[in-house]
Amino acid sequence: MDTLKAIHVFVSIAQHGNLTKAAEHLNYSRAMVSRYLEHLEHTFSTRLFQRNTRKISLTPAGEKALLYCENILQQQQLLQELAAPEQHNGTIRFTCGLFLFQLGVGECIRQFKQQHPHIQFDVYLTENTMDLIDAQVDLALRITQKVADGLIARPVCQIESVFCAHPDYLKQHSPLSHPRQLIQHECLAHHSQHQFWTLFDTEQQPQNYPLNVTFKSNDVNAVYDMCVHAQGVAMLPTLLVKKDLKEKRLVPLFKNFSAPICFKTTFAQNNSGIYCFYDRKFRFLLKTAKLKVLNCRVRLNF
Repeated sequence: MDTLKAIHVFVSIAQHGNLTKAAEHLNYSRAMVSRYLEHLEHTFSTRLFQRNTRKISLTPAGEKALLYCENILQQQQLLQELAAPEQHNGTIRFTCGLFLFQLGVGECIRQFKQQHPHIQFDVYLTENTMDLIDAQVDLALRITQKVADGLIARPVCQIESVFCAHPDYLKQHSPLSHPRQLIQHECLAHHSQHQFWTLFDTEQQPQNYPLNVTFKSNDVNAVYDMCVHAQGVAMLPTLLVKKDLKEKRLVPLFKNFSAPICFKTTFAQNNSGIYCFYDRKFRFLLKTAKLKVLNCRVRLNF
């Protein structure tokens, strides 16, 4: 049997959670899906799924195999794209915040368009969470903890952040030496993080600290504006406040703690142009924009 097809089947079963749905997705019979799975388990000499009458779940070996199999399929997609770059055409509808666009995403798009002139971009700059399917948006870059059904999300980059406040605010309020004191202070927060902040100590152990939020916004620039006008304590991207810290307009806090902000790409649908944009240029260009690109790849439906 074709081992590459068997890998497609295995990944589809893992994504859909059972053989029947995978068979429907691939337009195979359930018996054919079962045979491909048996072939792959024989090839790997290990059981990939635990099966019973009610459910199917990956074995520990299956979880490891899934990572490698997904990578194989992604490399196959890249090879196909390299062999036929002229096939990339159409429109990518993309959304992110203005801050991120100015920070590096705009440059990603400009350089990508030089390589793929037949792809157009329709860009929505907003911090608001959008229903990607209803808005017919293909790709979003956002801070998010929850992913709606039917979407695929993968971490793509981290931005280092810093806790800071204006010197005048610190003079007028009680001492602030530990994150647990945040509940006693006026906190300025982004909508995505307005209930608590997750901080990592020197041993990289996460801890949630509740906030007393007196101002929140869906725009990081609004939070920044309030902070530099002595309205409270904020967690802001280091790149945004670097000059303010250097010139002492803002004071850094909690130096023994870190709080990287993780951005995820969220896909509304499978699209070869999106995959090409994300995997071959997007992550690399974000890295050149001094964002910490995470070592991961997007997972696509086949």
